[in-house]
Amino acid sequence: MPVGGAGDRGEGVVGYVILVPVVLFITMLGIQAAVYFHAANIAQHAGTRAVSVASRRGSSPASGVREAASVVAESGSSLVGADVSGGESVSVSVTVRVARVVPFFPESVTRRARAPKERFIPEDER
Repeated sequence: MPVGGAGDRGEGVVGYVILVPVVLFITMLGIQAAVYFHAANIAQHAGTRAVSVASRRGSSPASGVREAASVVAESGSSLVGADVSGGESVSVSVTVRVARVVPFFPESVTRRARAPKERFIPEDER
């Protein structure tokens, strides 16, 4: 028998056939996680800006929805939905679509923001 063993032929190919898909899957998983967290940051930023606009004195919930849509559009993402509820405090829920690289990750991410409604208090009542 020659040195190196003739019975070991093709072992490297089998190793690569097993290893390459695993490495590709782990790489794609890392990319998907980065895309997901980027979309979550966009949703949080849009929610914060929307609650800031909607909580101003004299502002309407529709202005908060418009601001959220504007922020998401400027970032290049797509808005799934934005909900603004008012009262003494303003609550905003923003849902942004997540680009899918790996099939089992969520299709969207939702973030919420809340702030008190701005109100005017006359000087003599302070």
